[in-house]
Amino acid sequence: MVGSAPDRCRIGLLATTALLLGGDVVELEVRVGPGARLDLFDVAGTVAYHGRGEASAWHVRLELAAGAALTYACEPFVVGDGADVTRTLDVDLAPDASAVVRDTVVLGRTGQRGGRLRSVTAVRVGGRPVLLEDQRLDPDGLRDAPGMLGAHRVLDTVAWLGPARPEPTAATTYALVGGAGTLSRWLGSSLADSPLHRVDVGATDAAVHAAPSPAR
Repeated sequence: MVGSAPDRCRIGLLATTALLLGGDVVELEVRVGPGARLDLFDVAGTVAYHGRGEASAWHVRLELAAGAALTYACEPFVVGDGADVTRTLDVDLAPDASAVVRDTVVLGRTGQRGGRLRSVTAVRVGGRPVLLEDQRLDPDGLRDAPGMLGAHRVLDTVAWLGPARPEPTAATTYALVGGAGTLSRWLGSSLADSPLHRVDVGATDAAVHAAPSPAR
């Protein structure tokens, strides 16, 4: 923990060993209580290394109670050559909760194509599904095909959920089902070129609390 107040805290996540190696399974579960605010951030990026024939997994579950707010600034998740990793993000928000979550995937370290990645994202608001993505990015499959990633190796995404309002960027922005939020996404060859790379997710206080939830 790097800072706190009666209803708000800021926590940095730091691995103490090399991650991810073949056979590793990492699980992170976060619950934000009623009316509380949590700013969560990665201290450093994560590399999924060559698994030597073994798969690895990284699972994150976020649960926000009524009136809660969360920002989660993820550092890049790099999928090295020979890695075989499944990565899941599961977010469950109360109807008036807000979250801003940044997720960045880089396929391969410098000079690499990158290994196999299955990335699954599920978001529910008030128990209702508003986003479900199941991306299977296999270097020997359709990953490089037109309509998929093509020649791009960086997939940079910021999800603005609930009343949170997106910052204007040059990234493509999609509306989620039922006005439950928006998804901003950029594809490219270098993370330094991403317009979302300049969005300070942890400083989006105005965005998270920009608007009350609609009357029901």
